[in-house]
Amino acid sequence: MRRDIIICGAGGQGVVLAGELLSQALFDEGYEVVNTRSYGAEARGGRCRSEVIVSDEEIYDIQLTEADILIVMSLPAYRRYIERLRPGGLLLLDEEVYKALSPGELREDVEAISIPASEIASRLGNPIVANMVLLGALIRKTGLIPLERLKEAVSSRVRPSMREINLKALEGGYGALEG
Repeated sequence: MRRDIIICGAGGQGVVLAGELLSQALFDEGYEVVNTRSYGAEARGGRCRSEVIVSDEEIYDIQLTEADILIVMSLPAYRRYIERLRPGGLLLLDEEVYKALSPGELREDVEAISIPASEIASRLGNPIVANMVLLGALIRKTGLIPLERLKEAVSSRVRPSMREINLKALEGGYGALEG
């Protein structure tokens, strides 16, 4: 099993942190993991991407040209990276991005799931945790690792003042795919 995952959005949305936490949780679960990131020179608002390659075997090819899973947090990121999602891949996108798409812009050859990540994060009191909402939804949809493993990564790597809200955001995203 190998899954190539791209998380993309704008600087300041927690894209890099999401990739790091997901990678840590996958590694702690016993998988081989490669995590890379790319972001523009701007401190906030510029292009940002985190790539996670996960496998149950050694990873020799660390080039991620086509993703199996694309997680999108901004409309410009969708437009930039959607073509890197292979046909039949999984697209998880913030509902705000989904609503902003022009007619015909959503690919029909992928499984697209719109998650109210920004809305859930705002209800929790901080829009910055939309990244954790999307990770919770990813774990629920794919079953790659137990939610508890991701919570452990958050508990060990997120500063104490932000831990509780991030854990609630993971649960919110996980629960968003119920029923």
